Amino acid sequence: MIDVQHVRKVFQTPDGEVVALNDISLSIPTGAMVALMGPSGSGKTTLLNIIGAMDAPTSGTVTLDAVRVDTMHADERALFRKRIGFVFQRFALIATASAYENMEFALRIAGIDRAQWHTRILHALDILDMNDHAHHRPAELSGGQQQRIAVARAICIEPSILIVDEPTANLDSQRGAAVLSLFRNYAANGTTIVMSTHDPTSEKYATSICRLRAGAIEAYATAPSVQR
Repeated sequence: MIDVQHVRKVFQTPDGEVVALNDISLSIPTGAMVALMGPSGSGKTTLLNIIGAMDAPTSGTVTLDAVRVDTMHADERALFRKRIGFVFQRFALIATASAYENMEFALRIAGIDRAQWHTRILHALDILDMNDHAHHRPAELSGGQQQRIAVARAICIEPSILIVDEPTANLDSQRGAAVLSLFRNYAANGTTIVMSTHDPTSEKYATSICRLRAGAIEAYATAPSVQR
């Protein structure tokens, strides 16, 4: 499903080059739930952006669903991203739109038949226990509620790949565990999930753990929960 080989990402700054990723190689099978872990600045978000076709590597190859995306132009990557669900760390909700409207927008961008929108939205809101907040705008929601709406928006398009950045950062332990369990269920049904996280609880739900440090893979192994 996801194959990354010898990926390097270099950013140009006024002070010179910054190597964010250095010779990253990993293969993620369909239905895996991979947790990218490591200290801040280790390259987790940069790797997420490249796996999610949000950005292109400086060198190396990235193959998603048997399609090379590293050679695509920005507009080609934008079209490809329709099949990918995203949960951003800062939510990226449209401030002037309700939760329901934010989800409608995601479904429109993904090219989902309009006749399916209402059913999909209500189902996702129900799973995240956010039915009563469907018509609230982001400013009327707490950080944790916004995070759950962001998750609902991502899953309502039923993506083959789900890219998640710090999914439990604004949630209490009970809500965080519920979201991680939800992701694990989606993975069990064939959705490939890659998430960046500082939350050690994620190790109980992930199928694999990829530890990054200074832009390189320190370890990539089956999660303890699967080994047991």
